[in-house]
Amino acid sequence: MGIFDRFRSKAVANPTQALPLPLSQSRDVYLTGYGSGQLQSLLRRALPGSHKDWGQVAGDLGLNSIIASGIDWYVRNWAQANAQVMRKVDSQQAEPLDTHPVLGVIAEPMPGTVGSLVWGWVLQDYKLFGNAYLRKVRTSRSGVPIGLQYLPQDMVRPVGNGINPLTHYVYTTDGRSFDIAIEDIVHIRYGRDPSDIRLGRSPVQAVLREIATDNVASSAAYGLLNNGAMPSLIVGPDAKDQSVDLSPDDARQVKRQLREDLTGDGAGGIVVMMGPYKMDRVSLTPSELALDSVRRVPEERICSAMGLNPMVLGLGSGLERSTYSNFERAQQAAWEDGMVPLLRAISDALTVSLLPDYSESAEGDYIQFDVSNVRALADDLQAEADRAEKLYKAGIIDRAEAKRIAGLEAVPEDEGQLHPTAISVTTQQDATIPAKSYDMKFVPNASMQEAARRALAWKEEGRDGGTRVGLTRANQIVNGEKLSEDTILRMYSFFSRHEVDKEAEGFSAGEDGYPSAGRVAWDLWGGDAGYAWSTRLRNKIQGEESKSIDCCTPGVVYKSHPFYGYELEISSSE
Repeated sequence: MGIFDRFRSKAVANPTQALPLPLSQSRDVYLTGYGSGQLQSLLRRALPGSHKDWGQVAGDLGLNSIIASGIDWYVRNWAQANAQVMRKVDSQQAEPLDTHPVLGVIAEPMPGTVGSLVWGWVLQDYKLFGNAYLRKVRTSRSGVPIGLQYLPQDMVRPVGNGINPLTHYVYTTDGRSFDIAIEDIVHIRYGRDPSDIRLGRSPVQAVLREIATDNVASSAAYGLLNNGAMPSLIVGPDAKDQSVDLSPDDARQVKRQLREDLTGDGAGGIVVMMGPYKMDRVSLTPSELALDSVRRVPEERICSAMGLNPMVLGLGSGLERSTYSNFERAQQAAWEDGMVPLLRAISDALTVSLLPDYSESAEGDYIQFDVSNVRALADDLQAEADRAEKLYKAGIIDRAEAKRIAGLEAVPEDEGQLHPTAISVTTQQDATIPAKSYDMKFVPNASMQEAARRALAWKEEGRDGGTRVGLTRANQIVNGEKLSEDTILRMYSFFSRHEVDKEAEGFSAGEDGYPSAGRVAWDLWGGDAGYAWSTRLRNKIQGEESKSIDCCTPGVVYKSHPFYGYELEISSSE
C-alpha cells in the first residue's frame, strides 16, 4: 500500500499516476545524467585557474564539518517559521486565511514522514546544489495535489525537444526512468547554471577548493596527533661512522620501534639508539604549519556561501570575536541573510507552482512564511515598534497605522486618531489648533448604511463573501462612524478592483445564485452608494494643490498640503 493511500476517499482513476514514484535503493550504481544530459556536467566540476576535478576532490559535501554544521542550523531552525496563505484585502494590505488545503500539504508533504525531515532534504539540495524537486502526488491526473514527493536533485533532469527548452522532467532511479509533466513538478532553484539555463547553481559550488582545503587540513591535524604530533623524520646511519651496516630488515625494525615509542600512547617517550644514527626532520612542525590559520579562510568563505556567520556555527574564525551581543547579532544576520531568503525562494516557488492547483485559491493569493515568533528577529520587531511610536507622536501617522507598523491589529476607533501632542495646523487667524480637533473625517450616508445592513444580514444567514476587514467596514458604516481619509482611499481601491464582480451571475436581484459572494462583499463596503461616495471624496482628497475641497464639516475648507496632503482653513463665519 502506498504512503498516500490514507488520503484517498474514493477509487483512484489512474493508480499509476497517483502512486509516488519509487525511491532509489542504490543511487550510486546508476548514472542518471544531469541538466543537458551530458554526464560530464555531473561527474566533473572544474574551477577557474585549475584543471583539477574539485567536485571529486571535495567529495561528499555533507561530510565536511562546516557544511554539515550549516545544514544542521537550517534544519533545526526551519520549524520556527510557519507557512501562511495570504489574501489581498486591498493594494496595501493582505490577511492570512484561517484554512487552506495547501497548508496541510506543506506541513506534511509525505504522509508518514515528519514534515521537517522532508523539508530538510529539500533545503539541503537547494543550499548545496541550487536545485530541489518536489513531485505533486494527485488522486488522478486532474485531481488536486494530496502530497509532495521529494525527488533527489541528482536523479532529476529537465528535458527539451530542440524547440522548447523544457517539455518535461526525467526521474531516473535504479536504472528505470520516469517522465514527469512540468505541471507535476515544483522546481526550486537558485539563480542559474551557465551550462544549462534550466538549472540553478548554488554558491557552495564556487567554494569546493575551500571545502577540499578544510578536509585536508583536518586530516593533516589528525595525522600529526596520531603520530605523536611529530613531523616526519629520516633516520639512518651517521655518514661519519662507517661501522654501521643497516640492512632492510633492520631499517623496518627501527621504523617500527620509533613509531611505537613516539606515537599514540607512547607519544613523548624516550628512545635509545644502539649505534651511531642520525635523525633529519623533513617536514614542518604543527606551529609552523599554522593549521588554525589555514582553516580560518575556508571556514569564512564556506559560511559566507551558505549565508551564515561562523560565530553562529561555533567555528573558530567566529568565536575569536564572539561576545554575547555579537552572537545575538550573528543569529539575527543568519536569519536575515540565510533563512529568510531561503524561505522566500521556497514560498515563491510554491505560490507559482502549487497554490493555483487548488480551487480555494483566488487570484493574488500567495504563500509566505511567518517569522514573527522567531526570537532572533525580535530586535527588528522592537525597532519597528520604536519607529511606529516616533511617527505617531510626531503626528505623521494615526494610531491605526502605528499599530500596523508595530505588528498589531488596529480597531476601527484607531483610524484617524492622532497623538494629542501631534504637529498642529494653522488657521487663517494664525491660531494654533490641535490637529486632532480638525482631523479629516467623513460620515457615511443613508444609502451606504442600507447596503451595509443588507450585507450583514446576508452574512448572518451564512452567505459566502467578504473578509474580516469587510465586516469591520460594514459595522463602521452602519454605526455612522466618521471614516478617515485613509479609509476612504482604501474603499475606493476596493471598489475599483472588484467592480468586475458585477458581471458574475447572481450579483443582481432576480439572478440565479443571488446574492453572489461578490455582491455580499460589495455591499459590506457600502454598495453602489459607497462606490460613488468614496470616488467623489477620493478625487477631492487627491485634487490639485490649488484646488480647494468642500467637505462635510461646515465652515472648514481643505486644501492640499505639501507634507500632510492637506491643510485646514477656518472660515470667518466659524
